[in-house]
Amino acid sequence: MRISISVGLLLPLALSACRRAEPPVEPAPTGPGYRVVLQWGGPGNGPGQFDGAQGIAVDAEGRVYVADAENCRVQVFSPSSRFLAAWGECGEGPGQFRKPVDVAVDAAGRVYVADFMLDRVQVLDRDGRFVHAWGRTGPRPGELSAPVGVAVDANGNVYVSEFYNHRVQKFSSTGESLLSWGGEGNQPGQLHYPGKLAVAPDGSVYVADAHNYRIQKFDPRGKLSGAWGTAGTWQGQFQDPVDVEVDAQGRMHVADSGNFRVQWLSPEGAFVAQWNLPAPAGPKFQSPQAIARDARGYLYVTDIASNRIYKLEAIEGGPQ
Repeated sequence: MRISISVGLLLPLALSACRRAEPPVEPAPTGPGYRVVLQWGGPGNGPGQFDGAQGIAVDAEGRVYVADAENCRVQVFSPSSRFLAAWGECGEGPGQFRKPVDVAVDAAGRVYVADFMLDRVQVLDRDGRFVHAWGRTGPRPGELSAPVGVAVDANGNVYVSEFYNHRVQKFSSTGESLLSWGGEGNQPGQLHYPGKLAVAPDGSVYVADAHNYRIQKFDPRGKLSGAWGTAGTWQGQFQDPVDVEVDAQGRMHVADSGNFRVQWLSPEGAFVAQWNLPAPAGPKFQSPQAIARDARGYLYVTDIASNRIYKLEAIEGGPQ
């Protein structure tokens, strides 16, 4: 059942875009906005190609890591898109994957990979060598059910969002379950098929609560401290928000999957700007799946439909 569901719901997210023929039409921004500075990729299984481009992360030196889900691997690139390495193959052994859907990097350069199908998190060193792993299927502490997001804080704690358990778990760097929060529902603090998550520089945890059409903010103990968004196509609304990135000022960039766009929100959740993915040729759809920010402020966005990576510059003001 997991296999058929994952195709339809990973993330429902991507397929929800099929219900809307085209992105909402709104005026181009005349103030803050985004500019595409680089793009790469395309469908396939060769170096630099993707089959299900999902999670993305950038390390302190600017290397870009992409979870290439259906190719059962993580690909590594330079900031200028040069292919550096590919780690993993299809399987269930150490260093192998079934559906890697998100990736995170800690301060020491260790890479954490969330495997949706194997219900585990694997840790690799900076050269892609297996270090250790944790997780098995279930709802109890330390168990996982379709881990879809992974993020690491400054202290090395690891946060994992679970698609089917509708929760976030906090782990030590060695995989010890420390606490969890959420639970299925639409009340404050509850989650409904969450997407990915991010840890802000101040330690706050932001969760893309995809099927509640909102972003929720928690402190490191899981206490709710903010929530933004409703279902819709207007500025500040969402259709399946699947990832969020937060900078040191608390500004949010949201992968608004069903609306084919990235939205920029203020720390208070007010709309600032948006960027719509380029319209594809033919009967296809777009679906941004993940977003990451590097030390220079550039944003990297994966589009699972076109299997491309976009590097964006966030513009503080002026016409686009």
